[in-house]
Order: sequence, then structure tokens, then C-alpha cells
Amino acid sequence: MKTHRISLIALITMAFAAPALAASTLSVGDQRGNARAILEAAGELNNLPYRLEWHEFANAAPLLEAMRAGSIDAGSVGDAPLTFAVAAGLDAKGILATQYAGNAIIVKKGSPIHSVKDLAGKRVATVKGSSGHNLALQALAKAGVDPKSVNFVFTTPAEATLVLDQGGVDAVSTWEPYVSFATHQSGAQILADGKDYPALNYLIASNTAIAAKRSELADFTQRLTRARAWGEQHPQAYAASISKLLRIPQDVALSKVEREVNTVDSNQQQVLAVQQNTADFYVKNGLIPKPLTAASFIDLSLSQGK
Repeated sequence: MKTHRISLIALITMAFAAPALAASTLSVGDQRGNARAILEAAGELNNLPYRLEWHEFANAAPLLEAMRAGSIDAGSVGDAPLTFAVAAGLDAKGILATQYAGNAIIVKKGSPIHSVKDLAGKRVATVKGSSGHNLALQALAKAGVDPKSVNFVFTTPAEATLVLDQGGVDAVSTWEPYVSFATHQSGAQILADGKDYPALNYLIASNTAIAAKRSELADFTQRLTRARAWGEQHPQAYAASISKLLRIPQDVALSKVEREVNTVDSNQQQVLAVQQNTADFYVKNGLIPKPLTAASFIDLSLSQGK
């Protein structure tokens, strides 16, 4: 009887404990072929100690809006759209940073536009506040072209490249895989790209999630860090995973992998310097209303186990 009673108590305890474990869910937003693709390819989604929910977005803007609404805990975005969102009141932080070189300004095959200087008086499609927008503004500034002389057409990344093909705009400032798809499938030409304009990608998390799901986020960042390192060593396998996930040709996927870089940057001061430059640049160009301090929304300590 005593043994039976102990077993019964154990079963009751387990019944109450199981839902608590099952309730540990990390909801992550992703953009096409980003975190999910590399994590799957590297085998880092096996044996998760929590439930993982993926939500795919076409670009950073709707992902950031979903985070603002409390629909997701974390997500992958660039430094420029994060700046734009924080200035608008997003309560979140960048917790893992990677170098990113996949942005580019492209023109149609055979275009008479051969340099960034030639963009004066032309129509350039991009996503407002995005990494593409940031690249375009930085390239124009370096070339000595007044951004007010350029007619920016704000649209989605998929629509931007489509309109370029149709002749509706003269250039597009965008990112991967849209750049490689346009260059490989339509013969688009690159005027300027991310190699000359330092940019960052982040895994960001809402401050609510950082407080409530710190251990889950720490585990996820460690997995993503290992996956990024694996991707650098296995570009063909990574590209194959992207090709399958996005249903794009292997050569396009490989070009995306090779252009992006995506090396994890754990140097807090170096990351803060790049981020501060982006924030200051956005203030200068009137994209955000007041200055931001990068250290207020970038904190890599969680990804470093601190």
C-alpha cells in the first residue's frame, strides 16, 4: 500500500511537471534563407530542450512589427531596420551579431548606369529604412550625390527586382537572395555592394523574452553561432539547404552564401561602433527623428554566456 501511494504521488508530480516543460516555447521570426536554413543544414536543431516555433517574413519590417506586437520572441534582422524600429519604440536588443556583406545596388543588364554617380535623377527601388536603403544612402554620400536628387521608390524586395526587370525603376538597392537571383537569372549588374560598406545582421530578442526566456535564448544563440561557423566551412552543403528551403537554383543559393559572409562578431565595442555609425547616419538623413545610443539596444553578453 505504501509503495502504491508513493508511485501515485510520483505520477501526480510528473503530470504537473510535464506541462511546465512543454510550455517552454521560443517563437522565432526569420527572413528567407537566414537562421533557419543554416541551423537545419548544420544539424543544430536536434535535441532542443524547448519547443521552437518558426515564423517566416519577407523582410525585416513585418518581423519587427510582429515583435512589437508580442507575437515572436526573437528574429533575424539587419542593423539598419533595427535602428529604424528602435527609433519608433521597439523594446528589443541585438543579442548576436554577424558581419554582413550581402547588400548591393543593382541595375538591369545593358543599363546606361555604370556608377553610383549616374544615379542622380534616377529612380531607385528599396525598402524604406532597410539595409538596402542604408547602403544606397551611404554609397550616394561617398559618391558625392545628394540623396534628394534620387527618386526613391519604396516597395517590397520581391517587387523591387520585378519592377527593375520591367523597366519601372532604374536601380534597386537590396540584399540576398534577391541580389544573386537578379544577377544569375536576369544578368543584373552590381554597382556597389556590402564589401565596401560594413553592415551587421543580428539575432534580436524582445526585452520581455530576454527576461522570461534567457536560458532558451542563450541556447539558441550558441546553436546559431556554431551553425554560422559550420556554414563558413561547408558552403556547398549550406547552399544545398537554402536551395531546397527557398526552392531556388543551386548556383543562386551558393552565390548568396559566398556574398553574405555572416561571420559572427563577438567584439562588443566593434559591433557598437558599426551600429552607432548606422544610427548617426539615419539621424543625419532624417530617417529617424532623434539620436540613439547603440549600447542601449545592443548587448552581446547573453550570446557569450554572461
